[in-house]
Amino acid sequence: MNVPSPLVGFDYHFLYLSPGMNGDWLFIAARTYWLHFQPNVITDLRLATLTPYRRRVAVTSLARRDTAALVRSQMSKLLPRVYHDPLVYDYVNEMQLTLDQRAALNQRFGVPDAAIGS
Repeated sequence: MNVPSPLVGFDYHFLYLSPGMNGDWLFIAARTYWLHFQPNVITDLRLATLTPYRRRVAVTSLARRDTAALVRSQMSKLLPRVYHDPLVYDYVNEMQLTLDQRAALNQRFGVPDAAIGS
C-alpha cells in the first residue's frame, strides 16, 4: 500500500462527515477549517473513489468514537491509496478547537508520527 505523505501536496482533499454527523459538525466545528482550506465536503466515501487514479488524494474524516472503527474499515476497503487524516471526538466543541487551531496554524493535516521524531 503506497499512501502519500501529508508533507506533500494533494490534488484532492475531502472532508468526510461520518454516519450520524449532523450539520453542527460542519457548520460549527469545521466552519473555520473549511473556510481556510476549502476541502470538498462529502458524506459518502464512494465519491472520493471517483478521483483519477494517479492523483494524490487526502480525506480528513470527522467521526465520533462509536463510528471511528467503521470509518477506518471503509477507508481501507474503498480508498487504500488515499492519505487518511482521522479526527475522532465525541463533542462538537472539542472537534472545533482542533480544527480552528489547524486553520490558525495553516496546518491542513495532523502531525504525522514520522514528523514527531523517534
